[in-house]
Amino acid sequence: MSRLRRAVFAGVLAGLAVGAAFAAQAPPAATSAPAPAAPKLKLKTVDLHIFNRVFPEFHDHVEAALNKEFRIGDTEYTGTVVRFVPDFTMDLKTGKIATRSQEPNNPAWRVVVRKNGVPQDTSWAFLNMAPHFGKRSLIAFLAVRATFENHAEVASRDTLARKLLEQEKK
Repeated sequence: MSRLRRAVFAGVLAGLAVGAAFAAQAPPAATSAPAPAAPKLKLKTVDLHIFNRVFPEFHDHVEAALNKEFRIGDTEYTGTVVRFVPDFTMDLKTGKIATRSQEPNNPAWRVVVRKNGVPQDTSWAFLNMAPHFGKRSLIAFLAVRATFENHAEVASRDTLARKLLEQEKK
């Protein structure tokens, strides 16, 4: 064995020995109960801006509440926010949607679109992402602001959403 290899090997052994000595002197780790779960975030309203794939000049704005139907423009279409996910994540293998926490870090709302009361489409509206159309979707949603019963209001950081919020102020 070369001198360099012996020196490295001796250094590794010495490091292990010192680490073991410190571990033996350390007080036993305190076992504590797991932290209590954060209270469930209670949504009041979400401000949604609505866009149409066929009519790019169409734009509507609604303040929606969970499970309350709203009209989309002056059309026969309505929407209903049917699910709120505070910190959206999706398992790419299973497609399962979940939340990582009760903090509105990546909030998303599932919206069902109906025509004359019959479900036609479902879409997700995100707070910090531009609206997107599904393969067959005609309507897309952009969340720009959300209010809660037990948390401060949150507003989008998305460029389009900020522009729309500025226009609302005028």
